[in-house]
Amino acid sequence: MILAHSIRVNDMEIIVRTRDLKEKYAVVGLVNTCFSSLMKNGLVILLLFISTTLTAQVERPKWEIGGGARINYMGLGGGISGTRNSDGYSFDINYKDIGMDNYTTSYSVAIGGRYKKFFLEFGASRGSYTGGFTLTTDVVKDNTQLDSGAVVSGSLDLSLYALSTIFGLIQEKHDLGLGIGVLLLNMASNYTTKDVNGAEVKLGGDEWFPMPFLAVMGRLNFSDRFRIVGSVGGAYYKGEKDGATFKVLYYTYDINAAYEFLQAGRMTYTVDVGYRNLFMDMDISKDIGVYHEKDIYSGPYATIRILFSSAELWKSE
Repeated sequence: MILAHSIRVNDMEIIVRTRDLKEKYAVVGLVNTCFSSLMKNGLVILLLFISTTLTAQVERPKWEIGGGARINYMGLGGGISGTRNSDGYSFDINYKDIGMDNYTTSYSVAIGGRYKKFFLEFGASRGSYTGGFTLTTDVVKDNTQLDSGAVVSGSLDLSLYALSTIFGLIQEKHDLGLGIGVLLLNMASNYTTKDVNGAEVKLGGDEWFPMPFLAVMGRLNFSDRFRIVGSVGGAYYKGEKDGATFKVLYYTYDINAAYEFLQAGRMTYTVDVGYRNLFMDMDISKDIGVYHEKDIYSGPYATIRILFSSAELWKSE
């Protein structure tokens, strides 16, 4: 994604080759696949346990309002590929091969509230990934020639904005909710290289993808202060941009353990630590060729939340 948008891979004018390192990373890929499968199965078991457990009704505040801040430490995996229709020329790049598989720190914020069974939340996050590669073939972009051996380097800013509402299907001792919302994904890249005359050439792109979002959230409340929370959600986009057809599939899942470390009157302070996986699969089609991208962001995070609650208590029917 980063390199493709930066150098207009979807215009099929830039073709990049990297050597095959499949054997070298086979073990890494197997470990990542097994861990990803374990996380998914764990979420399924969590949600099934919540939905099938007989729970006692408990009183809770009628409404709550608050917010939180999160620090993420996520790595980038996946890669990009494409084919030019005129001669069948293709490329296949693994982010690991070109140094884009680094971990980076990003930050998220969220504000929202609950009234009885209804939740409303707005969240935003942003992260930046850096890297580069060397062209292995001559490239022509916008009538500018880039020679084989030119170094392309820069960064990508990935931003997510989401507005969602969740309805509590179960709100007793344990919780299960179904949510819908709108997700806005922004990818902005800033890359540079040198042309045949040594002049700097700026390469970049800025794409926005608004998508409907569907999610399921479950929570196991082991005590008044400690709980385990899991969620899974996905979104889909299909549209036309600059003469190209974009298809974007996005999904995410995470699980965390939360602890209420302080209660002061109607204020509650909570900290949680967890693991998140964010997957995006994108296809771009034009008359001159096709481009495919798979991005996997995964890693741990920690969050601190503050809630202000009503004095009036309420019990789910």
